[in-house]
Amino acid sequence: MTRTRIFISHSCKDVEIADDVPFEDEADPRKQRLKYARHIRDEVERLLGDDFEVLLDRKLLDPGDRWPIKLLRWLGDCDGAVLLLSEDAIESKWVLQEATVLTWRRHLRPDFRLIPVRLGALTDEALAAAGFGPLQISDIQAARVEGTVGFSRAEADELAARIAGRFKDLSHEGEDDEMRQWIAEVTRILEPLGDEILSLTREPLGIAEDDWAHFEDRGRTVAHYLLRAELPRTSKALERIVTVLAARNAEAFTRLADKLLPMWVDPAAAAALAVLPDGEWHAYALNTDDPEVADDYLRRAWCCPPWLANRRLEFDEALGEGQAAEALASLKAGIATRLRVPPRRMHLLAERVRDRPFFVIFGEAAALEQGLCEGLAADVALASATCLQLAGRHFERVPAGLPAMVRLLPALDNAREDAAYLGKSSILDLAPGVSDEH
Repeated sequence: MTRTRIFISHSCKDVEIADDVPFEDEADPRKQRLKYARHIRDEVERLLGDDFEVLLDRKLLDPGDRWPIKLLRWLGDCDGAVLLLSEDAIESKWVLQEATVLTWRRHLRPDFRLIPVRLGALTDEALAAAGFGPLQISDIQAARVEGTVGFSRAEADELAARIAGRFKDLSHEGEDDEMRQWIAEVTRILEPLGDEILSLTREPLGIAEDDWAHFEDRGRTVAHYLLRAELPRTSKALERIVTVLAARNAEAFTRLADKLLPMWVDPAAAAALAVLPDGEWHAYALNTDDPEVADDYLRRAWCCPPWLANRRLEFDEALGEGQAAEALASLKAGIATRLRVPPRRMHLLAERVRDRPFFVIFGEAAALEQGLCEGLAADVALASATCLQLAGRHFERVPAGLPAMVRLLPALDNAREDAAYLGKSSILDLAPGVSDEH
């Protein structure tokens, strides 16, 4: 029977603190913090070990330019996670990337059990300086279990017990999120090829020999790499298998290529865009004028779900001064049409919008301004949709002093968009059955 899997993200550097001095007696401040974090980690593992499969890498994580496949799969396959954040841990780019994937998965499925733990005197400013964007910081604050700066063993044990207690009712039967569904679908497409053909993707995807040997289900290994690979690598990997896969199942290859097209979008930006409207209203600003780029962002954020095509609306009506009411009415009518809500059922529109994520892309002519934003926030149905403004290369359509507009970062530049175009074109050359509207 498969047990529920809990991943512990940490940067405790066990090699550096291999001596027998307990953290309470450690004189070096840095080593004391590291030993304190290690104690929390080990105690949480002990408390969870009887009831869960704890996914924990005790080795110093220093994989150079790649993550070991074990960590890639743990991040995508775990049922819950503990994210140990300290002044030392946030210096690791790997902790930041783990935090990005884990918070992304919680955005995709709110009941995904992620317990971020801010240890010691870790500040908002330190998180921001380490690259944790504003949305990630607020997300971590909302769920944090604060540690102590006193470093007493009793307090450390009590904190570990509180962390472990958050998982006591977690069940393995939880609903899959869209990321796991993407991995499962790509795995199903790849598995029939067999290990010999799949091994041809190792070199372009940068899969090391020891990683390839680590798990027997090689289709799932390749799927995890494809989820995070840059498009040039992905295109080269597809070239290695296109002849065999297309000959066996051309429709399957077309589906695979379609799922890979938006993978150029930065994971941090995608994770932010997966945050559903909740609490104080806000819209997102993407620094492009291209609605196809916006589509890629949405498909990347939600891992190409089948429902997305029917849950988006592009709104590009010119908005004159004082026309907010007319624009809101037109937008609401457009959403109702898209969701097949007849006029006599307009009282159900908000419920239909909340059924699953719905997105409104505001084009060049429909620049959001204060009055329109206030109207969107005040309407129950419209406030339930995620709004995305095509803001121009330099965010010129984001009004100054409008805090409701959240810029998607890292920002795009011409080089990244050009590279995305070339990478997508290369994939489309291999799979002519895929729509070039993506």
